[in-house]
Amino acid sequence: MRRPDGFEPVEPEPRATEAEEAGERPVDLAELVRARREALEREAAEAVPQRRWALSAYGDLDEGEAADADGTDAGTAPVEPLVEGGSHAQRVDRAWREAEREQRRAERAEAREAARAARAAKRARVRRERAEVRRFTAARRRQLRTALLAVGGLAVALAALVGLVWSPLMSVREVRVEGTERLGAAAVQQALADSMGQPIATVTEEGVAARLRSIPQIESFRVDIVPPSTVIVRIVEREPAAIVPGDAGEVVIDAAGVVLGGVDESTAALPRLDGVAVGTEEFEAAATVLVSVPRSVLEATATIAAPTPSDIQLSLHSGQTVLWGGADESQLKADVLAALLETQDPALAVILDVSAPETPVVRGS
Repeated sequence: MRRPDGFEPVEPEPRATEAEEAGERPVDLAELVRARREALEREAAEAVPQRRWALSAYGDLDEGEAADADGTDAGTAPVEPLVEGGSHAQRVDRAWREAEREQRRAERAEAREAARAARAAKRARVRRERAEVRRFTAARRRQLRTALLAVGGLAVALAALVGLVWSPLMSVREVRVEGTERLGAAAVQQALADSMGQPIATVTEEGVAARLRSIPQIESFRVDIVPPSTVIVRIVEREPAAIVPGDAGEVVIDAAGVVLGGVDESTAALPRLDGVAVGTEEFEAAATVLVSVPRSVLEATATIAAPTPSDIQLSLHSGQTVLWGGADESQLKADVLAALLETQDPALAVILDVSAPETPVVRGS
């Protein structure tokens, strides 16, 4: 059908959308994302710096959504759409919370790793410090170890020694007496009989002296220990020097006045003290003569008289008389007297004056 002249075709007016009919403005997704991002950036500028990593996740999310809105790939892999429902702001909040949780997990992992590293460093430092301490105290530890070993060794040795000393193997089983002449060894062994079976290490001179005190003939002694079971007693006997009257008859004494017993065949030739009491000054003077003259002169002397300490006289068995004088220069007087006796006839009763030994005098009776 032909259109009439003058008739202009009328363009149909575009039909309003349901949103326009409802009076609503259409929503621009890209504009919404940008607005949200600007808001988050403002919050991030005021918030703690640890949220910056989460904002980068929002940027990646916004770029992916913008690429989807433009319908272009932009050379990157498409962003996976969120499965949960809700508005875009809710999805962004969930992504932000997830990113924040990831950040906290990463920080906790870093804290745990730092703690492990700190513990490892502390252990290494402690090991180094202990090694240094051991290095600086090594000499002292060696000294202490040596001292402990020495003390332990001494303790063991002492225990072994004590056990050995008190064992029957180290007890006295033999007492040997040496040096006796006039005194019988049996008397000494009898005095020491109670020491048999005694631990040999406990035998002392003091103990032996206490047992031998009852034997006056012993002047001194020496004890020798011969392990494992022998004791040797070396005796020095008193030398008989004169005969003096006693309570039960004549007795023999030494130069110290100790009574050695009765007179027998071996002591019958000793001189007798005439009027000289033991313990007086006269006896002390006469005792110097007894220890000075030779044994032969002493046996040739019948009596010794000492009216005073400075007037000592010897009467010999031959009838000769010796004027000794005082106790001074007794050794020289003894030597001079021995020489004079060798030059004199024993049958002649003469007086030998040695009171001045440098100028002796021989006179007839």
